[in-house]
Amino acid sequence: MTETNANEERMLEDIFAAARREAPEPSPALMARILADAEAVQAADTARRAATIRRNSRRPGLFASAITALGGWGAVGGLAAATLAGVWIGFTGMGALGSTAAGLWGAAESAATVDLIPGEADFAALGIGLEG
Repeated sequence: MTETNANEERMLEDIFAAARREAPEPSPALMARILADAEAVQAADTARRAATIRRNSRRPGLFASAITALGGWGAVGGLAAATLAGVWIGFTGMGALGSTAAGLWGAAESAATVDLIPGEADFAALGIGLEG
């Protein structure tokens, strides 16, 4: 560190020490204006909150009550999807369902004859013996 930097730092430290000793006090007029402004802001905020409470204290309408009774927007969305699926199946009929099932499980089986529980032949194909 050079001599110039050390002198500058000592001068700055002296200035900061003097500023710490002589802290300025705000004038009473300034404090009165700040407090008057704060009271005006608080009064406006209180009035705004009171208006919000009055506006929100109304009873909910029939539509909002029905949605709440059904379980909220998620439940209403599920009911709407199920309704549209039912309308679609009712409109197109069940004839197309047979060809869809044949495409999924093969032409020899239908949706009514699908074996969901594995039998002895299925285990034999895997090489697992059943002991009875």
